[in-house]
Amino acid sequence: MVNIDVQAIEDAILEEIEKLKDLPTIDPEAKIDKDSKPGMIGLSSNVLVTVSGFLEEILQVEIPPTCYIFRDSDGIRELNIREAAEKLQKIAKPCKTT
Repeated sequence: MVNIDVQAIEDAILEEIEKLKDLPTIDPEAKIDKDSKPGMIGLSSNVLVTVSGFLEEILQVEIPPTCYIFRDSDGIRELNIREAAEKLQKIAKPCKTT
């Protein structure tokens, strides 16, 4: 678990998703906030894996490679941004510096 406020994680996720608004798969009318589910606004899993990598850099954390933060542990239920931020806070580890 990392000592990063959930709000800061949410803000980072929202900022990265906002950068993707011009993708052709994104619904231009979609509301993007902490209650949004990324898949429902048109983001694919491939794009969200890349977003997870960006979040590691931005937040200076390590996300386990087998963990997909935008799905529940059952692998079926899609998480909204708030839930994904809470999951990331629980599973991420501080980056190791060399």
